[in-house]
Amino acid sequence: MAALSISQASELIWELNQTLEDAYWEASSMEEKDRIFNLIQLMMGEYMELLKVSVQDHHYDYEVISTSQEVLLQVMKDLQHAQMSIPRRQRTSVRLASLLNRLTAHMTAP
Repeated sequence: MAALSISQASELIWELNQTLEDAYWEASSMEEKDRIFNLIQLMMGEYMELLKVSVQDHHYDYEVISTSQEVLLQVMKDLQHAQMSIPRRQRTSVRLASLLNRLTAHMTAP
């Protein structure tokens, strides 16, 4: 799989943050809200760091900036695993699964 550019990563992370916000408000338990909020915080930190990158550099390959890639991947995988047992709106569930899968796939690609 081709590496994400900084521009593509910014768009993907922004869309993921919007979907995570929907999932947060649809969550039915505090445990689920905490798990989602944790990822929102990580992704917002990452997005804020990407906003600092010069526009002239947006064609370069994306690398995680705000935390370690392993931590971010683990948090995303934990949420992916937990979401299978959590009922929520179909639209949010599909979008969240798709975005998490896309970002995870790009981050684990060699």
